[in-house]
Amino acid sequence: MAFDFPTSPTEGQEFAPVGGPVYRYESGHWMVAVASPVPAADVQMFTSGSGNWTKPTGAVTVRVILFGAGGGGGGGGEVASGTSATAGAGGGGGGRHEAFYEASELGATEAYSVGTSSGGSGNTGGAGTAGSVGGSSTFGGTVTPVITAYGGGGGSGGFGAGTNAAGGGGAGMSGAGGTGGAAAGGTAGVNGGVAGGTATGVANNGVGGSGGGGAGAVGTAGSPGGASNTGGAAGGAGGGGKTAASAMGSGNIGGATADLTGGLGGQAAGPQVGSDGKPGTLGQAGSGGGGGAANATAAGNGGNGGFPGGGGGGGGASHDTGASGNGGAGGSGMVLVVTDLEGPR
Repeated sequence: MAFDFPTSPTEGQEFAPVGGPVYRYESGHWMVAVASPVPAADVQMFTSGSGNWTKPTGAVTVRVILFGAGGGGGGGGEVASGTSATAGAGGGGGGRHEAFYEASELGATEAYSVGTSSGGSGNTGGAGTAGSVGGSSTFGGTVTPVITAYGGGGGSGGFGAGTNAAGGGGAGMSGAGGTGGAAAGGTAGVNGGVAGGTATGVANNGVGGSGGGGAGAVGTAGSPGGASNTGGAAGGAGGGGKTAASAMGSGNIGGATADLTGGLGGQAAGPQVGSDGKPGTLGQAGSGGGGGAANATAAGNGGNGGFPGGGGGGGGASHDTGASGNGGAGGSGMVLVVTDLEGPR
């Protein structure tokens, strides 16, 4: 196919004929234009366990993003018929830590470790157990000092006799969130975390994780998890409790992030199980798990926190003729290493 090239072209002038490639005028000749080379990158994401990251050949700069695991939701309380009970509370969101390095600042290998979490157990005759504090995720230690993203606090287990359960605290830059207790939210993680909620989980508009939602007043819906709008992950929601007259409460929605809605709460009318939080895109936090609903036979489990770092939802309450719900596990931690390399792709 012949093209009518421009007459009297100037150096660097481009010509894009219909049906043909783009040409560029260089050194007195029309040449097929070649796109500018794009710098290459090496991306490694670790979602469990521990090991060593190996520095790629040609590394120039390295960006590391860590998330601690979310706190587990508390298990629901179970008591005799005619007695009130509260559900388990939501876990706090895990923290986020980001660092940039020149490749020369890192060793040929650097160690990493990814934090994990578990939800609290329901019961067949008493209080539920609290969810675990989310594990920390770490990077470094060979040449560069270790950096850490801390985990969210565990949600309180449910109680009887009208005692409300409170959510786990959100992680900070320098410490994990605390575990929720009887009407007392888990402590805020040092340097940027927030306390767990005795009702609605506390939102975090800073660098740390948000707080878990409390289990609502006896027989009412659990409280929603705290939202996280910038750095750390969102908190899980509280489960539903039951009254002495056996009115059953629903769970509530997990905490949202800037881009993700939280897991839906289980409903007293069914289904009782809370939904899992949603996973974040590459380098972004997960949302909180929904709380489980109360039920006389088999209360709903709390939803798991979204990966990475979302707090687990609390389990629903039940009678002693049934079983209360387990708390959802917090979303696991993450270690993401992005290396810019020399040369084109």
